[in-house]
Amino acid sequence: MGRNVKRIRRKNKNLETNIPLTISAQFGLVDQRDFFGRVVASENLANYILLKRGEFAYNKSYSKEAPYGSIKRLEKYNEGALSTLYIAFTPENINSDFLKAFFDTTKWYSHIVQVSTEGARNHGLLNISPQDFFEMSITIPKSDEQNNISRIYNLMNSLLSLQQRKLELEKQLKFFLFQNAIPSKEAVIFKPKIRFREFQDKWKYAKLSEIYNTDCSGGTPSVKNKTFYGGNIPFLTISDLNNKKIYKTQKTLSKKGLENSSAKLVPAGSISLAMYASVGKIGILSKEMATSQAFFNMTFDDDEKRDFIYIILEKANFDKEWIRLISTGTQNNLNAKKIRNFHIVFPTYKALKGLNKLFCNIDTDIDIQYKVIVTTNQLKQFLLQNLFI
Repeated sequence: MGRNVKRIRRKNKNLETNIPLTISAQFGLVDQRDFFGRVVASENLANYILLKRGEFAYNKSYSKEAPYGSIKRLEKYNEGALSTLYIAFTPENINSDFLKAFFDTTKWYSHIVQVSTEGARNHGLLNISPQDFFEMSITIPKSDEQNNISRIYNLMNSLLSLQQRKLELEKQLKFFLFQNAIPSKEAVIFKPKIRFREFQDKWKYAKLSEIYNTDCSGGTPSVKNKTFYGGNIPFLTISDLNNKKIYKTQKTLSKKGLENSSAKLVPAGSISLAMYASVGKIGILSKEMATSQAFFNMTFDDDEKRDFIYIILEKANFDKEWIRLISTGTQNNLNAKKIRNFHIVFPTYKALKGLNKLFCNIDTDIDIQYKVIVTTNQLKQFLLQNLFI
């Protein structure tokens, strides 16, 4: 690679830029102030590398997302200051987009494995010299093929950006409906700003406990007793709340574990609300399971009411209402009394069904769009891994 790129050593000695850069595996070369919310660089950027738009840098720090570090091209700014711990370079006699695409593959990992070791003093920092780095081998096709590969790569990136934008617009639509199709609890007259033409009745003020049927919490069997775990009873923990419905859990209990703890079996279709750690996180149980004491579980005698309450709880998270209710301690937490007394606005049953259908359609569109993005990214990765030798 050293024959086709030139190492950059220029310093920001005249303070041409005041932008301290860092490399994110996901976002590329970005301003530290935007990424970290603060500056982690030295106050004096004069001894930093002056990186210009279109130039590359290698961050030797590894992570789960980037097991061998990250190589990114500066695209967001005209110039930026970069720590000398990074290896900076600019393409020569090679298509810049082709090179960027190559570093978006895993093809260069094998070279890093061969020449690097973990730094003895800097945990998480690969010990690789610039000389060894530039010895990396790259099979480079003729310029026409480089251009074609670059066009495919840029096309896939543009498609992903458009799909991501579509997802964001669908989320914005949902948030808009949270704010306008469900009236504020502080309003004098409980009428939403936008509504179905056929449903013009006022909404009612109610406590959450007046809507659901029963509630319960849970418990955790002693982890010291291995016979309490590994049975056929699903055991819900905070880390399992990733989707609207919970189809599987990471842990299971034995019947003995259930009987020797305060854990309780919660019926399928119940809403589980996190009271500790990830306060306000919610899910609908797809089948009967036990839960830890971190959950407040609500059962319903009507699926339509349950689905609407799920929407209300989603809106509460969006509006950060739980923040006003949590207690300060070693970790933020709610309690059962606060949840039972949580006030909501509630429409007529017909309007409720209409809103459920509306939000269900939006959630379906959002889920489909997530899958489109995943599939498109998989196609991109497949092409990248097969377009390069």
